[in-house]
Amino acid sequence: MIDGGELWRGVGQLFIGMDIGGTNTELGLFDTDLKLLDVHSFGTIKPHWPNKVSDPHEYFDLLEQEIRGLVSKHTSDLNRITAIGAGVPGIVDAGNGIALGASNLGWKDVPFAAELNRRLGVPVYIDNDVRIYTLGEAHAGAGVGHGHILCITLGTGLAASVIVDGRLLRGSTLYAGEIGHDPVEGETHRCNCGKVGCLETMASATGIARLAEEGLASHPDSSLNRIPRGRKLTSHDVFSACEEGDSFALEVFTRVGTILGRRLATYLFLINPEVLIIGGGLSQAGHYLLDPIKTQIAQYYSPTESRVPKVVAAQLGNRAGLHGAVHFARNYEQLR
Repeated sequence: MIDGGELWRGVGQLFIGMDIGGTNTELGLFDTDLKLLDVHSFGTIKPHWPNKVSDPHEYFDLLEQEIRGLVSKHTSDLNRITAIGAGVPGIVDAGNGIALGASNLGWKDVPFAAELNRRLGVPVYIDNDVRIYTLGEAHAGAGVGHGHILCITLGTGLAASVIVDGRLLRGSTLYAGEIGHDPVEGETHRCNCGKVGCLETMASATGIARLAEEGLASHPDSSLNRIPRGRKLTSHDVFSACEEGDSFALEVFTRVGTILGRRLATYLFLINPEVLIIGGGLSQAGHYLLDPIKTQIAQYYSPTESRVPKVVAAQLGNRAGLHGAVHFARNYEQLR
């Protein structure tokens, strides 16, 4: 629990933020000033995977139970909850509260907001998880004070979100930001989307691990060869090897950061943001990834009468989605 006790000295509004992932769902309870009071995580149920369903009732049954359990730790009055916000992976119709296509959850055309509202009697607002993550960083993290932001999240995959003049960019078919499927010339690895050579097959945690595994045989002196046979390498293994001074591991991060940096420079020309935020689990690699990105941007993005955007790591970690979700719920009319 986070500072939960002091809240109940008076009566005020409460908000719930949700960050739904393919493995876990995280809930956050916030006070009227959007201060995070308590967090709770539970496993995301995907019983129909890989088949797609529009009524994942097992998940909603568990979600309702977990929300009621979190709230009951602090108050018996569910009416204290003013609104619920959620970041949902995939294509989301924020205006109607529908998860149109969350492929890693096996969801299609799920009326998420209406279903949860029916169960709890609380207004529910949802949007794509990366956009929600970006809102969190914009209002409580690395993007505070900036109205023009490009944020990318590097984890199992790669996606981006854009804020222009303080408003989220969604695109004509709600597909804005799916830069992970931008093809890279010369790359031949097949992406989960079915195409070959997508950017996220390299620029992601899974991509880092794959590139290291593919090149390891040619680098017998690498400390990564000490990983027991039969266990797959992870991006954290590659990061740890960098910390030990492993030149091959550093080469992998430099290669990925260089390719990603060149692509990001192109996106910066198009969007002209004040700040580029690098988030997601892979951003914890720090300067091993950020330095080559910054180098490429400084080299390729050089408008004659404009400053190069700041390139910074996200600040809120896995809490960004919770902060973004409650901000979206509280300011839905301005952000939808």
